[in-house]
Amino acid sequence: MSHVRHIAQRYISRLGRSIGVDVSRGALLLVSGGGGWAVDQIALSLREHLRANYEKVEVVGHIGQRPFVTQANIHFLCRPAFFDSNGTPDIHLSNGLVVSWLHGGRNSMDPNIVAACDQLEMHWRRVNRYIVPNSVTLRSLLECGVDPSIVHIIPNGVDTKVFTPAPNDSDRHRVRHELGIPSDAFVVGSFQRDGNDAGDPKMVKGPDVLVDTLAEVYQRRPIFVLLTGSGRTYVTRRLDELGVPYVHHWLSNPRELVSIYHAVDSYIISSREEGGPAPFRESMASGVPIVSTRMGLAADLVQNGVNGIVADVGDVQGLADGLVTLFDNLHLRRSLATEALNTVRGLDYSVIAQRYHDEVYRLAFG
Repeated sequence: MSHVRHIAQRYISRLGRSIGVDVSRGALLLVSGGGGWAVDQIALSLREHLRANYEKVEVVGHIGQRPFVTQANIHFLCRPAFFDSNGTPDIHLSNGLVVSWLHGGRNSMDPNIVAACDQLEMHWRRVNRYIVPNSVTLRSLLECGVDPSIVHIIPNGVDTKVFTPAPNDSDRHRVRHELGIPSDAFVVGSFQRDGNDAGDPKMVKGPDVLVDTLAEVYQRRPIFVLLTGSGRTYVTRRLDELGVPYVHHWLSNPRELVSIYHAVDSYIISSREEGGPAPFRESMASGVPIVSTRMGLAADLVQNGVNGIVADVGDVQGLADGLVTLFDNLHLRRSLATEALNTVRGLDYSVIAQRYHDEVYRLAFG
């Protein structure tokens, strides 16, 4: 059982024994439910930086149908934690509510997101303030009728003390040796879950675009691909069919990513919809230049050719050209990585948590 789930069960159990007892207005509940380990990590990281602002900061998995929770400051950290196809939780009106809607709208390829948009249109007034991580998601929220005056654009954060550039070439060679990657290879990383447990691709993540791009680049340059995580069946099967060399490393825990980024020369993001994603921020903090579709944070923060390379959503040729350019130009890789480090300083959790408090919580919770 994960640390977050343990906290959630313990806390919810305690609430169940305390029906009718108000939660102090000085307490903050961070609800991570439904968002996976990436949102769990956001919750735990925010908790560390918000403790100075509140008497108590708790991370919980789900609130559920619990109208006896009253007088609480509650931040639902992802769409599924509050809005899903089954409706919204029955929460007492005395609670102050903030919801983060990370990505997706009416035109999403994911039917679950479209169904959640129905709930959003009906129930958005129940929420005091919304947080979106980028301007693309802002447009999606406004298309569902949400009042723009209660929506704030604040990116998700990253721990820049944890994710750092490789200290030296010896470290890079060591990590590659441990992963079975040639020390002199040009390594393209892709660490995002882009399929479900049944092996079906999640098209919002663009796994088809990813494979087509890598195959195009491999015809032009001898790249090597590094994959991590679950849900990669579609990608690994197609790379096998196309003969593109790769390693798929299964993580024992998310902290392994810190060193795994040190094996990578460039990170590719091929998604059609995103809130971030987390590897965008982690790659920047790790000194790894990014080639991305123009969505999520890349649409707002990347200056093409300055701190990353962007192409239109679905543009296989544009993404491939970007990777080839980085393969051929070591100076550009270093320049992009340096500028990305300057960009990502503004995304450190210490900065983002304070923005949540100053720009959103003060207005939502009073």
